[in-house]
Amino acid sequence: MSIKVGTALCLGLAMLMSLPGCGATVVIPAQDQATGETGTEVSGSQLSDLVPEDAVPEDVWPVLALLQGTAETAVWLPFTAQLDVENIAQDPELPNGCEITSAAIVLNYLGYDVDKVTLAEEYLPTYVPYWEADPNVEFMGDPADELAFYCLPGAVVTAVNAYLEDVGSEYEALDISGAPVEELYQWVANGTPVLVWATRAFSDPLYNYTFQLFNGSWPYSNSHCLVLTGYDDTTCYLADPMLEVETVDRELFASRYVERGQYAVVITKAQTDGE
Repeated sequence: MSIKVGTALCLGLAMLMSLPGCGATVVIPAQDQATGETGTEVSGSQLSDLVPEDAVPEDVWPVLALLQGTAETAVWLPFTAQLDVENIAQDPELPNGCEITSAAIVLNYLGYDVDKVTLAEEYLPTYVPYWEADPNVEFMGDPADELAFYCLPGAVVTAVNAYLEDVGSEYEALDISGAPVEELYQWVANGTPVLVWATRAFSDPLYNYTFQLFNGSWPYSNSHCLVLTGYDDTTCYLADPMLEVETVDRELFASRYVERGQYAVVITKAQTDGE
């Protein structure tokens, strides 16, 4: 697998470092986040010709490698990006477990062999009765029950980080809620799938009026968490634990993401002092 860098950036590098033959696209070897096996394919529109890897001078590779950093260090956003993320169905074991199943989807993409049920039973904080739970802290009820609700990023981050600590991982879950939708695309372009909160099948928001949350708001009755795996100029690509959608109009995706509160989580390599 590879990451393709568009013409404009390539020409800029050529002027700085005398990169020869850079008429279209440079191919950058891409490694998996945790295992070195899963690649990221990113390409610029209307670009198809590739420069052979052996035609790129050695002094260019350190600069190109920087382009595979985190969203904070990225300096470009390609027109289209698609990650090879395998979906996992939440049913039948976790009928209300879209959030923790989405976490399992991303962890497996990163090379961690962990089951959604293990994450739900051993790591996800839950609270019963669901109507007294704080979804920012814990899951409202039990994700294995038909009569349960949802959780927000705080509970997912707690679960994922507890698991990653147990396995001695250098990765961590980060709550990036509030990020503009363009930042989500930037994470994907840099090889990181994003957990996002929206509504089932991106339908209009629905609410349950039988009880109120701790802050006085009505809970959603169609809240849903799924994984953003790619985008192009018109479409977003998704791994949906409910197996309802694989693609959605880019404008509708952005609209539902904002309406739902701009909740999002990424799992990325932990930053250390000096980085």
